Amino acid sequence: MKINPMSLLRSLIILIIIVSFSGTVNSQNYLMIKGSVFNLRGESMVGAHAINLTRNYGTFTDFSGQFSLILAKNDSLKVSMIGYKPFIFKIPENLNALNYSLNITLLTDTLIISGPEIRPYPATYPEFRQEFITMRTPEEKIIKAMNLPTKPFRKKYENPEGGLLLPGPFSLIYDNFSKEAKQKKKMAAIYSKNNLRKKFLEVILLETLTIRYQCETDEDIDDLLQFCGIDLQMLRFSPQYIIAKRIDECGPEWQRKKNEVLKPQ
Repeated sequence: MKINPMSLLRSLIILIIIVSFSGTVNSQNYLMIKGSVFNLRGESMVGAHAINLTRNYGTFTDFSGQFSLILAKNDSLKVSMIGYKPFIFKIPENLNALNYSLNITLLTDTLIISGPEIRPYPATYPEFRQEFITMRTPEEKIIKAMNLPTKPFRKKYENPEGGLLLPGPFSLIYDNFSKEAKQKKKMAAIYSKNNLRKKFLEVILLETLTIRYQCETDEDIDDLLQFCGIDLQMLRFSPQYIIAKRIDECGPEWQRKKNEVLKPQ
């Protein structure tokens, strides 16, 4: 039988392409993930975002709360929706099948309050914008007190066990602008002043302040401390003679300004 050289070459090229493609697929270990997304009430989440974080592509859940996405082993899947905490899952290496199903429940990231309250504060948009910009997440000393694990993240999107859960946008706004949050801030300021005054009177007696500078009331002591630049950190870490020297230097000036304010016109 006579063999056509061109036909033989064409068949050989096709065979090489098939083998190369099969090797690529096997090396990547791709698999199909079919997920169903629910909330805590068991309701299907329509429009939730499912994304392959490793390869930066994704899809959305349909009207039944389901999605299909191709991932490889060791890829990371993230499912998120506005108002809910994201779900992050890393595909294990020891999977053998090509299709898997996941049932995912998203937890809410909102606060239920007793009812809305309309107040004229902030009065203008620039005031609201300024307060929103200056909002702060938990301070470093609070985070350290939580004794979080120090093992670094292998990738920025991975969420190791015991990781820090930061407040969501709704929680952050509520904690800064609600009536309860403002009351807590006022109470914290009052407690801070009382604590500072108590520590200061342990160094210099009230009788001494009254005789030398006519500093008698709590308001006078608070004003004197602010005028002299004495804070809780200074009281904790400075020797007592440094505190006494600071008061001796600025006390007379504080008394003179106080008398000028009280002087009848």
